[in-house]
Amino acid sequence: MLCPVAWLTAAPFDTFTLRPCACIGKDEAGMGVDLLIENGILVIPGVGTVKGCLAIQAEKIVGIYDSPRAIAARETIDARGNFILPGLVDPHVHYGHKGNLEGHFRTETASAAIGGITTVLLFYRDNINPVGLYENIPHVKEIGEKNSSIDFSFRLLLITRNQLNKIGRYVKEDGISSFKFYMVYKGEDAKSIGLIGNETDDGFLWEAFSIISQLPGGVACVHAENSEIILSLIKKYKEAGREGLSVWSECRPNFTESECIRRVLTFAEASDCPIYIVHLSTRDGLEVIRQFRTRYKKLFVETCPHYLTFTKESPFGSFGKVNPPLRDSEDREALWKGIAQGLIDTVGSDHCPFTKEDKPESIWEARTGFPGSATILPVLLSEGVHKKRVSLEKVAELTSLNPARIFNLFPRKGTIQVGSDADLCIVDLNLSRKVEPKLLHSISDFSVYDGWTLKGWPVLTMVRGKTVMKDGEIVGPPGHGKFIPSLV
Repeated sequence: MLCPVAWLTAAPFDTFTLRPCACIGKDEAGMGVDLLIENGILVIPGVGTVKGCLAIQAEKIVGIYDSPRAIAARETIDARGNFILPGLVDPHVHYGHKGNLEGHFRTETASAAIGGITTVLLFYRDNINPVGLYENIPHVKEIGEKNSSIDFSFRLLLITRNQLNKIGRYVKEDGISSFKFYMVYKGEDAKSIGLIGNETDDGFLWEAFSIISQLPGGVACVHAENSEIILSLIKKYKEAGREGLSVWSECRPNFTESECIRRVLTFAEASDCPIYIVHLSTRDGLEVIRQFRTRYKKLFVETCPHYLTFTKESPFGSFGKVNPPLRDSEDREALWKGIAQGLIDTVGSDHCPFTKEDKPESIWEARTGFPGSATILPVLLSEGVHKKRVSLEKVAELTSLNPARIFNLFPRKGTIQVGSDADLCIVDLNLSRKVEPKLLHSISDFSVYDGWTLKGWPVLTMVRGKTVMKDGEIVGPPGHGKFIPSLV
């Protein structure tokens, strides 16, 4: 028996196409499929929104239908007319503060699932031996797979030439193809995050980009801030006795980001290296991106929800300390426009699971960063979709398709199509919730969105066909998550 059906095919960076497909019925599939999700509105980047249902078998999407009739399934989920997005891929999280990597894999992946995230790219650096050669990657994978609720991949920090010389091993043996570089964090600024031995300078970047450009799927990810200028301003304002959130922004003025972005993109273009600018925060930096985008196509850009919602005048003091810092309202609005214009590719959380204990009142003593995974999607829905700044399809592109493509997880991750992992997020666009720590299931006991009422929340998160979050509660056990190699 046949029924009207569509299935999706796509090669990386190609346009999706719709093609007819036969229904899987009981006679054709024996006992039928494992799971059928019906009565939903599929949000598929590159295609749009389509009413339909999904058939899932052995962790994969095996059919996309306009009607569930004649499809036999062992279990059925009614989406109740809600939107079904591909599971989010958060391209920027930090776990392992105070040596609590195992605990963070448990709590922070659960928190991510609350926000519809099904895969995280963990920015990994060895906090015990920052200049080491990452011999412990297999052990870290094992820790993740024993404790994570969702899937994960890695990005490695490279700060020494000895590490740089091991890139080939990290790719072939460890399945890691993206690497992070700090143009910042030297001297006193490096001590603030417990980093030593950072050899990164222009020559180091050029050498690294030249190597990565030869790696299939290789991506260089850069934190672009001018360390020398920032250090001089920190010294000046600290000696003057200045305090408060705004002075942290004054220590790191806009041009310290935009100047570094221009420099790093010059190196990337000359070496033909794919480049990913992490956490863009300024309109000045966005203008540099705009100029390079006209001629260099291997350029990708990330921003974060906090740069889209807060400014340096926001009233939460040291809790808002982050690098790059919060900016002005003009920067905030420019970033929304950059998203609409296609200049910004992804929205990552830069999630740091700190607690109030890590945030003393003094801006100079507080740790840098704050939690954010669970609120990426609600913020983009509430502040973006509901305020007509972005479409729901654009949100799916920013949070799922683009990071999956950039970091070589597509088409396994990042879309809704036959053959992809059944990573899904069912969203009630009209559900309003007030943000408070217990809602987010993180080890963090605060959020910069505490007290905000956000409209639009995931009501179900599914990872490879298994429901891990339902109606705001974690229902999947730790250990379901798997390491996903980020290779072409």
